[in-house]
Amino acid sequence: MTNLQKELFVVGFHGFTLSQEIKTLIHDFHIGGVILFSRNIKDAGQLQALTLSLQNEARSAGHVRPLFIGIDQENGLVTRILPPIVPQLPGPMALAATRDPQLAYKAGRATGELLTCLGINMNYAPVCDVNSEPLNPVIGVRSPSDDPEVVGRFTSATARGLREQHVIPCVKHFPGHGDTAVDSHYGLPTIPKSRDQMERCELIPFRRAVAEHVESIMTAHISLPMIDSEFPATLSSKALGILRDDMRYDGMIITDCLEMDGIRSIFGTERGSVLALKAGSDSIMVCHTFHKQLASIQKICEEVSSGNIQYSRLADANRRVATLKDKFLNWDHALCREESEEHGSLNQRILSLSSEAYDKSVTLVRDKVSLIPLSRQGKIVLLVPGDQIPAGGAVDGEAEGREVSFEGTSFHYALRRYNDSVMEIKYGQADLSADEWASVVSADTVVFVTVNARESPFQTSMGKLLPEKARSLVAVAVGTPYDFLERPEVQTYLTTYEPSAGALSVAADIIFGAKSSKGSLPVRSSQIQPTSSELRINIFAAERDMQDVITVWEEALPTYLIPTESLRALIGKPNGHHHVARMDSQIVGFCLAYRSAIKGPGQFHIAVLAVSPTFQGQGIGTKLLTETRAYIRTAYGINQVKLGSSFPRFWPGIPQDLPPSVQEFFVHRGFRLNPPSARSVDLYQDIRNFQSPEKYMSRARAAGLRFAPLQPDEYQACLAGQRRNFAEKHDWVQAYVTLYPKDYPDCVMTAFDAEGQQVGWTLMLPPIPALNKVWAFPQICGPRTGLIGCVGVDESHRKSGIGLAMICHAVENMKQRGIEGVFVDWVALDGWYEKVGFRTWRSYRPGEI
Repeated sequence: MTNLQKELFVVGFHGFTLSQEIKTLIHDFHIGGVILFSRNIKDAGQLQALTLSLQNEARSAGHVRPLFIGIDQENGLVTRILPPIVPQLPGPMALAATRDPQLAYKAGRATGELLTCLGINMNYAPVCDVNSEPLNPVIGVRSPSDDPEVVGRFTSATARGLREQHVIPCVKHFPGHGDTAVDSHYGLPTIPKSRDQMERCELIPFRRAVAEHVESIMTAHISLPMIDSEFPATLSSKALGILRDDMRYDGMIITDCLEMDGIRSIFGTERGSVLALKAGSDSIMVCHTFHKQLASIQKICEEVSSGNIQYSRLADANRRVATLKDKFLNWDHALCREESEEHGSLNQRILSLSSEAYDKSVTLVRDKVSLIPLSRQGKIVLLVPGDQIPAGGAVDGEAEGREVSFEGTSFHYALRRYNDSVMEIKYGQADLSADEWASVVSADTVVFVTVNARESPFQTSMGKLLPEKARSLVAVAVGTPYDFLERPEVQTYLTTYEPSAGALSVAADIIFGAKSSKGSLPVRSSQIQPTSSELRINIFAAERDMQDVITVWEEALPTYLIPTESLRALIGKPNGHHHVARMDSQIVGFCLAYRSAIKGPGQFHIAVLAVSPTFQGQGIGTKLLTETRAYIRTAYGINQVKLGSSFPRFWPGIPQDLPPSVQEFFVHRGFRLNPPSARSVDLYQDIRNFQSPEKYMSRARAAGLRFAPLQPDEYQACLAGQRRNFAEKHDWVQAYVTLYPKDYPDCVMTAFDAEGQQVGWTLMLPPIPALNKVWAFPQICGPRTGLIGCVGVDESHRKSGIGLAMICHAVENMKQRGIEGVFVDWVALDGWYEKVGFRTWRSYRPGEI
């Protein structure tokens, strides 16, 4: 096994300086990356020296590229670089409570700036998991929300901030760790969801990340029995195939640590390393134990030598690792460190951002009795949990236990800024003393603090007693917001999402009225009543829905007004599978989807998605896409869908004349758009004064070519040519089948070689129903506009000058028939048609999901 192949490993080590073990792994085994934990961090100067030492060690060991040096700096609950080294930034759910993705971007940018200053080039963040299970012991507030669209929005913003500071973001944990009550550090969670269910939730933020070209993705140690009954996601080619095959992701996939019990206890770390690499991971993470790291490297060496790991798999992994390093890393930067004065200035900026974010995140969930603000003179008891309490997430990833202590001093101090009589009492599994209960009962107000109470029986019990015993009660959840979310008897309820000093200070400000609550719950509660209007998505029924759909089209797409009868024919094609959105009984949006094959599953195209302007911005377009794709999956087993419609012909992608927000909408929902340079276009030419360029005509004559409209006795040879050359384009061939020359004379221009064999064809349609019922937009260009389309040359005669001459003959023929303009649709932007006078009518960005 070569050093480059060993570069696929990422390892951790113990200590504030380079241990002999990490030196061995760098020198003798050429590992590709290092992950740092709190155990490696003492202060900023020490951390800068450590990362510099790691890169110097790699350089002296002959590494071609610098090491990945990564860390879990998610902020909030999972923060490795802690105060006083740097001010605490809010975590994902706290940021989502601000409802301001720009703050998440700023937090990502500030985190990236910090990590770059300290010599760290990769962040195992942001978390893309959707926290759909309130009792989730490993994700919780590490996720922005239980709404996958919110998760996608905030993780995208965070990743963008990291990327701009040249820190590699790594979204995690694919395909989604949110819907489980088991921590994969200590077992293998099972998520018994179907692919369709995951597409509606877990996969949504990952699809967006992939569409936005995220650089790396971390896998989850979770069992998905409806996807793969044998292996968990990290070791499953079927699960990772969703990324590679369906999402077309070609970035680096990295495993979560293979020493976690979700892998180690069932498969073993060493075998897990082999299985993960074979399944499609490019970077293998073993975080803690030196002998496990050596054994895993050796096991992969053996599998390579025996041929059990294919060279092509290694080549792909090496390519992705090398590509990512070449994009973000270089030795000049890796071996340079910033001055300490810069670190101090950065801390001031982070502190200012942190204060702004906490101000906007702390949430007053409810205050049914208008208890807030509290009196600054009344007697207040502060109840804080004093026993060991659930951590509510993977705090250190080092299997050191799942319980933590809550230090209530900072909250006590913050409350005493407003009322110096606040008395603190710690509660736990043992009951309060008689004197303590007396203080609670006699207090004007009890401020009751919980940390992940739903996992803690003694906190839950106290929460049930206090509404009956306390005169008035303010409950403050400083971990997950779920503690008493569904307990209406707790009438005044705040949540800070994390027990940081900044969040607790803002909570105190709100409790005493110095600040108003600006945060908004990013998770659902049955206590919040839904709006009266109900959105429903239904399958389109032409007899019932056609006119309403046309009305929405006219409102939403005023620059693409197609005559009503043509639009009816286009929408009503038998290969259509459309959906409409109703708000109460009114149709407010629609999604037109077409299937391109009669036999077999075929290919699906989403041709048009439109929402009435009055109802835009309410999630209707998203819901239409979700239900249309779900229908396509369940009815035909197809996971991939293209933008644009083949036949009938609407747009070949997103029209570039629409606002940029339209492209952003599709990217944010996971559509991978072609690069802006790889557009498709529709072309148009006024042909009333058309003259064929002589150079193309003379070249064709010299080759002995003849051009003429297709005759009935030549029809079968034409069809044979279409099927021979273009069999994969079913609708293309069907267009020629339809245009039988006796019924549609002068509609196909044909090229014949010197022996009289058909070698080229193009449609040259006048503005007749056969055109307007298949092609949507020629008629927008004028009432005497025809179309040239389905231009093809026999494979044996390509690049011989047939195509342009055939186009010229078709245009001349159409001109003679009184046609004034010619439309050419769905053209790759290569300038070919422009040689004979065509110009761009509209340009588009194709895409797929």
